[in-house]
Amino acid sequence: MRRPRATSYKVLIAICCTAWIAANGRLSAQAGRLVLTESGRHVMPGHVLVRGGALSPRGDASLFWSGDTVWIASTRHAEARAVCPERVRAPLGAAFVSTPAAGGAPVIEIIDGGMAGADEPQIIRFSDDQCRAIAWSGPDPSLPTARDATGWVSASGTGLGGPNGIPTPRASLVRRDGTPFSPSGVDLPIAWSDSAAISVSSGPRGIIVSSRHFPFAWSAAADGRDRTVAGRIPASNETYYASDPWVGTGVFTLDSGFVQVLADLASDRRHLVFYDSSGAFRRRRVIDVPFGILDTAPDRRQLLALRRTDRVEILTYEWTWQPHRARK
Repeated sequence: MRRPRATSYKVLIAICCTAWIAANGRLSAQAGRLVLTESGRHVMPGHVLVRGGALSPRGDASLFWSGDTVWIASTRHAEARAVCPERVRAPLGAAFVSTPAAGGAPVIEIIDGGMAGADEPQIIRFSDDQCRAIAWSGPDPSLPTARDATGWVSASGTGLGGPNGIPTPRASLVRRDGTPFSPSGVDLPIAWSDSAAISVSSGPRGIIVSSRHFPFAWSAAADGRDRTVAGRIPASNETYYASDPWVGTGVFTLDSGFVQVLADLASDRRHLVFYDSSGAFRRRRVIDVPFGILDTAPDRRQLLALRRTDRVEILTYEWTWQPHRARK
């Protein structure tokens, strides 16, 4: 298998969108432009279908995976290499689980579903250049899953009875040992409760669960807490009503607010939707780039992204906010 190639140049991208910046750089009600400065790029071999990605705690490395391979790469242009290729068969998720000492190697965990009918699901742990397999015990590993500082959290859609007998879709978050992540489930007003219609990501404020379908509702649940931050596209927005190709690809933390990418599967058009720290919808901006976010690290203002053109690229960005110039 060919390794992903890395290039050695920077690109500035100014996303033509309105966000909200305060003097300390946090999101507020002041208009500004999100500027992404490219700091790393890896060109994938062929047309690999990248299914997810993660940034390391120190921001010096990233993970990304396809249906049969997990790669690790420096975020500063070094060549990517496969992680535990002799053990990984069907990765369902991967994460950095600890911050190594200076000069030390990272510790990585991979949920591997194995070959259907032949292998049992397992966690593959990579540490000190050694790969060790641990039997998976917990929810169905194929459920949408993310990892926080404590461990893996899975989300499953459940249809619960609601008012007047109308089912209320809800996503339940549970840890690997079966204990609830939060005291209550996360309500997501989606048309059905199929777990494939749910995306999960991890951020500083907890686990973020989002619906892949209109109204693209989402909720950020903190570990052990009942109160959650939630958002959704306004009901009055008719853009997506009759447009089946539109899907949500996840919600991620952006400074003290949130950003959501909606993709038109019939074209290269993407909508970047911004929410404030309370989950209130603020702005939507259109870009005609086949772009998706894989992970963010707000403390370092670092973003890991995927772009598909005539090739597949994994991009690392650093973001800043640039105030709009006052009109004369």
